[in-house]
Amino acid sequence: MKENYFSGTVIHGLNNGEKFGFKTANIKVEKGEIPQTGVYAVRVFFNHQTYFGMLYVGTRPSLDLTQLSVEVHLFDIEVDLYHQFIEIEVVKKIREEVKFETVDALIAQLKKDKITILEVLML
Repeated sequence: MKENYFSGTVIHGLNNGEKFGFKTANIKVEKGEIPQTGVYAVRVFFNHQTYFGMLYVGTRPSLDLTQLSVEVHLFDIEVDLYHQFIEIEVVKKIREEVKFETVDALIAQLKKDKITILEVLML
């Protein structure tokens, strides 16, 4: 497995991403090393298909949580990934983990992150 790849099984999370309009797949990493905390442009491989999205690695300080989370939001696709094995290629880090004062500020940043990632992936 290449250096910028990791893989794992999608597990149930807290469903916060869905509440914010950015449904995420939480990943129990099984192979490879996860990147440092932050937000990343990624390609996700599942069921012989390639999807594009944004990866978050961090402790979710804006939600006052402390446990490390690895989760990916796939762009413009609804697919049930629970209990599925997926592979993730990390393309580029776009920002560090940040604690936002409000949920609205977090959501606004996620929207900006999506635009930046789409530009990075040239979609």
